[in-house]
Amino acid sequence: MIYFTTSAILILTVLAFFLFGAHGSFGRLQWFLRVVVALPLLASGVLHFTRTALLATIVPPFFPHRSLLVLVSGAMELAGAAGLLLPAFTRAASVCLALLMVVIFPANVYAANQFVGGLHMPSVPIRTVLQVIYIVLLLMAGWGFPRSPRRFEV
Repeated sequence: MIYFTTSAILILTVLAFFLFGAHGSFGRLQWFLRVVVALPLLASGVLHFTRTALLATIVPPFFPHRSLLVLVSGAMELAGAAGLLLPAFTRAASVCLALLMVVIFPANVYAANQFVGGLHMPSVPIRTVLQVIYIVLLLMAGWGFPRSPRRFEV
């Protein structure tokens, strides 16, 4: 049930972002945001290839081929980070990365409150909030700020 609840929260975050509508570019600040959200993806993507066995331990055991899933998700993170920095791919990359963050979240739930590589993983509520924030930042990096609700003038 915890996997469903947390995944539903993340899916609703993505849907809400587009329900409120994306405004578009906000200049240099948006470029800076793209770099900021791409850097952890680059680091994590490399880590997926250099510490595959360690990261496979946080994939829930009901998933088959856990090491392969780690490598595939690492490749997706690296490709997404590159896509964020290439203007022709920025929007698509931000949406794909937001969806990837939803798909990989069961591993974060499974690893909650455990020690992985000597680091204590945050609890599910904390990780969920962090993931929601990161997804919103990814979408803002690609699509801009959600629009303000339109005001009706009389």
